[in-house]
Amino acid sequence: MESTKHSSEASVSGILTTFGSMVGLAFGPSVIAVLAFSPFIPPIEQEFGWSRVQVSAAVTIVSWMIVLASPLQGILVDRFGPRRVVLTSIPLFALGLAAFYFQPPNLLVFYVLWALIPFLSIGLWPLGYLQAVTGWFDRKLGLALGCANAGIGVGSTIVPLITGALIAAYNWRVAFLGLAALIVLVSWPTVFYCVRERAKDESPKHKAAIKAGSLSFAEATREPSFLILLAAFFMLGLTATSLVTQQVPLLRDAGWTQADATYVASIFGFALLFARVFVGFVIDHIFAPLVMMAVAIGGAIACVLYAIFPGTAILCAILLGLLLGAEFDVLAFLIRRYYGSAAYGRIYGVIFAMFYVGSGLGIMGLAQSRQTFGDYDTGLYIAAGVLIACATILSFLPRYRFGAGGAQAATPPARPQVAGVRP
Repeated sequence: MESTKHSSEASVSGILTTFGSMVGLAFGPSVIAVLAFSPFIPPIEQEFGWSRVQVSAAVTIVSWMIVLASPLQGILVDRFGPRRVVLTSIPLFALGLAAFYFQPPNLLVFYVLWALIPFLSIGLWPLGYLQAVTGWFDRKLGLALGCANAGIGVGSTIVPLITGALIAAYNWRVAFLGLAALIVLVSWPTVFYCVRERAKDESPKHKAAIKAGSLSFAEATREPSFLILLAAFFMLGLTATSLVTQQVPLLRDAGWTQADATYVASIFGFALLFARVFVGFVIDHIFAPLVMMAVAIGGAIACVLYAIFPGTAILCAILLGLLLGAEFDVLAFLIRRYYGSAAYGRIYGVIFAMFYVGSGLGIMGLAQSRQTFGDYDTGLYIAAGVLIACATILSFLPRYRFGAGGAQAATPPARPQVAGVRP
């Protein structure tokens, strides 16, 4: 009876943590500073006379700063726990966004403010929430991660609409203030009440079990799978984020109105939301790299369609939503299945940083391609090739080292099977 009671309490805590993480991610920097930045580009470009490349460089700066902040986040979360780091970061992130209301016509100030955002929001990148979620789930880990990550899809759906409405009714400065208010009034109380950490079992027996069911950070970095994941997520960053951040300007160039282009961005967010949950459910049953390969090929098709038939933008947005929606579900899941939980934060932080190394290069590269060639077509074709290469690299990932429950097979990793867990 006591065991049943504890199991029920753990289930409720896990569900609440997943919900709180979803809300936190919906109004977090992954959405506001990266995925939903696109609607800000035209009005800022118009007010200050800066070029599209100059304005878009803000997201590149964010990406590069994430490279520095992400490993630090992993260390902080491993040491202090995700809840404390997340709750401290939420008001700081809101303060950073509110500062844009006072943005002067000075490009350097604009860049400095964006450079600070990843550090002010250091606990709010996906790792902070996902590590809290992984403590409560195992056999349904993929679904739980997908539901939590769905917050990015929710945010990518509603934040562009909120931003567009505020810009249309007032201006882009008020839009930043409105987003800052949402973060303080919605995210912080929800996360405070819902996100919980599972109490650590410090008994020698439990510690021995964790050690047996995990690799250290040093051991993980010597695994071939670690190098494959680094390369694959670098390529995903190079393409996916750059495509999303340029989505509205791309459609404006193709003759779409600001309102219609913003609507397409919301369709992307809805697809991302669907992908978070659906992919999370699927990877509990199908070998996760196969799922990631499929959505990478879909992303390549979207790039070609955007270049040849921009009128298919809604289909392209859906394919890109599936691509970006799958990425971090799969990453969070694979780290647990390949390396266990002992060094989860540090491993995730390093691979996440590599994703944003690629993202920083890709965002500038796609914007520069448009400026050099007069359109986005060349950059889109290159992105399609990179995504095909990414799918190819993912095919070399071995079967999982650890199954559900932390069980470890006696044989070395081998070629993948659909089930994804070695017998």
